[in-house]
Amino acid sequence: MASPITRRVVCDILFVVVYEAESRRRACTWASAGFSFVALSRNEVYMHCQLFRSSALVTLAVAALVVAGCSRGESVGQTASAESFAEPVSVTNCARTETFDAPPQRIVSMNDHVTEVLIEMGAGDRIVGTGYGDATPLPEFADAFAKIPKLAKEYPTREQILDLDPDLVVGGMRSAFDEKEGRSRESLGEQGIPTFLFSEYCGQGFPDIGLLRSDYTQLGEILGVPDEAVAVSDRVTSGLQAVRDEIAGTAPVPTFFYDSGEDVPLTIGGVGVGHLIADHAGAANLFAEGEKPYSKSTWEIIGERAPEAIVVLDYGTTSAQAKIDFLKSHPIMSTTPAVKAGRFVVVPLDDFFESPRLVRSVETIARALHPDAVGAR
Repeated sequence: MASPITRRVVCDILFVVVYEAESRRRACTWASAGFSFVALSRNEVYMHCQLFRSSALVTLAVAALVVAGCSRGESVGQTASAESFAEPVSVTNCARTETFDAPPQRIVSMNDHVTEVLIEMGAGDRIVGTGYGDATPLPEFADAFAKIPKLAKEYPTREQILDLDPDLVVGGMRSAFDEKEGRSRESLGEQGIPTFLFSEYCGQGFPDIGLLRSDYTQLGEILGVPDEAVAVSDRVTSGLQAVRDEIAGTAPVPTFFYDSGEDVPLTIGGVGVGHLIADHAGAANLFAEGEKPYSKSTWEIIGERAPEAIVVLDYGTTSAQAKIDFLKSHPIMSTTPAVKAGRFVVVPLDDFFESPRLVRSVETIARALHPDAVGAR
């Protein structure tokens, strides 16, 4: 069979096409091909010509014209165009360079912590859709969060993203740009959609809070809100430093961070945001030698390292209390100082990402491990 022929056609109409599969039907006579039109973005249509097998032909059944000049995504409301930058703004993020002529006005936020960051920077009204629609935002962001269209319980599909005609997609985890789901950064880039990934998931870990400051600075430049972005990163860094100052002089508490797993426990390693939280909260991470943000271990090793406190990450279908009950009943963990003393600290997983919630998680853990130093902050 000959290779498909692809032509790009620019027009002012949005085509809606419905296909009907029919067997033993004669192929299109024009070059023995069927033509399908797929609207991808404002004023742009791809025309795809493909030869069909005579045994299973696909023919055009309905082609309806929608309002001339209407773009996909305008159903969620028009957005005023932004004034162009004096000079194009280019940023290199996770080894990918993106250039912007003007601040993005139609943003898709793939993760709830990303949504909170954008809201705090003053760009919440530019978000035309967000993933993780069942997320519970912090109270101060609840009103703004409620106004944003929720695309999916988890990640939106490639089609949902394209349907909104975004000029920026921001992800807070590598899974936001899953290649298998057709929404890799490269794939979206081919459609003219720039992307940004929080560097926590670039593969280099989270060496220090400077990574967050760099990301927020770049976002501020892209969005045209540099002062607001600096203010957000300043609040995070000053909040973390305030806790560190309070616990200065205290001995770090050997701590096991329990993510999940009954047969094989999953904990935090020594290069991710979890380790940064532990360091600022006065917790000696039992697996600081781990070369990944999260590492698997064994109950025997954990028992040998005798944790004096356990931080339980709360998320998913297994509740924090269920995890605690499991640890209390475990033959090895039940003998550790932490379980014997009932020294558990529950922290939402939402507070373990590259976001202002870092301060909240550090405060929670530090208060539990060093109550005399932190007090009732």
